[in-house]
Amino acid sequence: MGRRSEAGQDPVGGDRDAGRAPGRLAYVALLGTTSAGTVGGTIINAPLEWIKLEFGASDSRVVLAVAAYTVAMAVFIPLAGWLCDRLGPIRVLMLGLAVLAAAQLAAVLSVNLEMLIALRALQGMACATFPPGVQRALPALWPHKGAAALAAWASAIGVGQAVGPPIGGVIAQFVGWRGVFGFAGVLSGLLLVAVVLTVPRIPGRKVPIHAPGVLVLMLSIGLFVVAATMVGQRAPWGQDVLVAGAALVSGVAFLVIAARRSEKLVAPRALLERRYTRATAMAASTMFIMGIVLTSLPLWLAQVLELGPGPVGVIVFAMAAAMATSAKLTSAVRRVWGGWVTSIAALVVLMAVPLLLGLWLDVGPGGSAVVVQALVIVLALLTMGVAINAGQSIAAFSVSLSDTGRNSLAFGMHNTARFVGMALGFSWTALLYPLGSMVLTFTGALVAAGVTLWLVVAGGPLDGRRVEVG
Repeated sequence: MGRRSEAGQDPVGGDRDAGRAPGRLAYVALLGTTSAGTVGGTIINAPLEWIKLEFGASDSRVVLAVAAYTVAMAVFIPLAGWLCDRLGPIRVLMLGLAVLAAAQLAAVLSVNLEMLIALRALQGMACATFPPGVQRALPALWPHKGAAALAAWASAIGVGQAVGPPIGGVIAQFVGWRGVFGFAGVLSGLLLVAVVLTVPRIPGRKVPIHAPGVLVLMLSIGLFVVAATMVGQRAPWGQDVLVAGAALVSGVAFLVIAARRSEKLVAPRALLERRYTRATAMAASTMFIMGIVLTSLPLWLAQVLELGPGPVGVIVFAMAAAMATSAKLTSAVRRVWGGWVTSIAALVVLMAVPLLLGLWLDVGPGGSAVVVQALVIVLALLTMGVAINAGQSIAAFSVSLSDTGRNSLAFGMHNTARFVGMALGFSWTALLYPLGSMVLTFTGALVAAGVTLWLVVAGGPLDGRRVEVG
């Protein structure tokens, strides 16, 4: 009886029979899908220089091949969240895997950079179904696991971030960068088969939605990210101002619609909830910093140290590996210091370490001391990885405690902010990396972490308890 009452609180609205508990393979398939989505975003970072050379592109232009994936994810996550509620998360997840596999295999045949960028955007649209789909499915299918299931989901993201660059680098080193997409496409296809065969379907439910409001929100997000991308691509200022103005107008329009249809969208004032706002800022700023590092360092390593995709992937692996393995360390520090102080410490690290690394790369020995340079970079990446893990895990925990985070659209907007942050990091790299100064490129970390640090410190711990960011 107790188990039935637990299962009855299905967050997706399905009335799944409690006796149909899926097996371990289903659990692994869903977590593997999460990792595969993250791998798909980072797997081309290591061979980025080779893609640039083959298509004769500039540093700024080739960054679009990375950014297109994340931009599309950011735009389509709110809609994907509603589709998961309406049609059932597993059905939507299977559709996403099918489209992702097809788009990845098609990328093998890219004849120019424009085709590759378009296919990367399609891959990002497909991957937008993964965060809401898996986040909804895990507690619905394994209600007894509770927070442990979502913790495993967060770890799966870290695993994907950890293995993406080295896998992409090693594959590209031996079979070329096109083989990277062949591997990713086959992996997505195998995961699709595993999900179809092992994961029970979860019924959808009729959920309120104001379609025009959601479309206006997506338009606003898309225009905002496009405007930021245009800045990175050095588009004429008149065009950029026009797109940015349209983003602002559509954003205001969404807030007006949301205020009038809050029962079907989200009350705008709820987005100002202190816990929700600070957690979202923390998530976005850490992803912004990660976006800068994951695009600028591979280019620098290839151009200055003249390393191939394999060594580049192994070096960049250090930051993601630290993210994937530092969960216990983060938990231990939080128990001693509390979430509020831990957040402050993580943000200070993310302000200082990138600037120090950038200074070293600018004035250090350059390509004359490859081993020394690699060791310094790995040490800095390990430190940043631990700090990013702390920031993201605290943000995820904090938003789950917020009143606003219980709203499906608001939770989707939080996830959107994460990927918008990463897309802005890519644009920052495209704008500043060609200037030839890594310390200038890494000032983005100072700006993003500094703003978030101000929000965290100025607001103080909630209710006098230093347990989380928001």
